[in-house]
Amino acid sequence: MMGQAKVDETLLADAAYLPGQVANLTRGASVTAQTNEILERIDDMLLREGTDKAEIILANIWLSDLASFEEMNRAWDAWMPDSGTPRRATFEDKNLPPMCAIRIDVAASRKSGAGQI
Repeated sequence: MMGQAKVDETLLADAAYLPGQVANLTRGASVTAQTNEILERIDDMLLREGTDKAEIILANIWLSDLASFEEMNRAWDAWMPDSGTPRRATFEDKNLPPMCAIRIDVAASRKSGAGQI
């Protein structure tokens, strides 16, 4: 019999999870345009969660075509602070919603003393 996975409630309380971010306004546009839209939304969402992109600890990125990796990566690198990029994995997903070239999930630590707004 398998035991139930244990979750560190303190860790969960100190992190912001933003799963499933896809483009809305730029659906069908270039990977760069879609990536920039998603990253701008992530900036806003992280701010509301009491943190920012410098605190991202993990990012998973799904591309409808891995051939667009370099295009996505240029937008990502331009967006990331000089302190460097977090752990990141990129996958190909042919089943993204129609006209969506990219999906991004991130997890970020909340800044000390910050909570959900």
